[in-house]
Amino acid sequence: MKKAFGLISAIIILLLIATLMVVVVKFSFISVKHTSDSYLQQRAQLFMQSAIENAVLAIEGYERNSSNKCLENIYFTDENQRFEANITVLKYYCYNGNCPCDNTVSIATDKSHGYVLMNVVVESNVSNPRVNKKIRLERVTLQRP
Repeated sequence: MKKAFGLISAIIILLLIATLMVVVVKFSFISVKHTSDSYLQQRAQLFMQSAIENAVLAIEGYERNSSNKCLENIYFTDENQRFEANITVLKYYCYNGNCPCDNTVSIATDKSHGYVLMNVVVESNVSNPRVNKKIRLERVTLQRP
């Protein structure tokens, strides 16, 4: 009777240890996934800031005249093809409305001349094997080129 009791207690201890190991593996998997997701989120935010700065540079360097009008849509992708940025220029703020743009807002002070209101959307490219989560960030920002 004592040998059977020892065998049963050994099996119970093994089951408890196995259950504990399963819980540890699950928590470590959750931790790794959380770290990966937060890394991708931070990379997307940094790419968004970079896309905003590049859009401002593109607007500054764009030749505006009566035939070219103004930039309205700008598209960027990062070097590793992980993220895509679609930037839509919603409004150009011009002093006395003297811009050839279709979406110009006339303002009364020259201190705000040249501001642009942009809608920036950054999305992850899920076809890339390095991206395992769909990320979509959107920001409306007022910038001065």
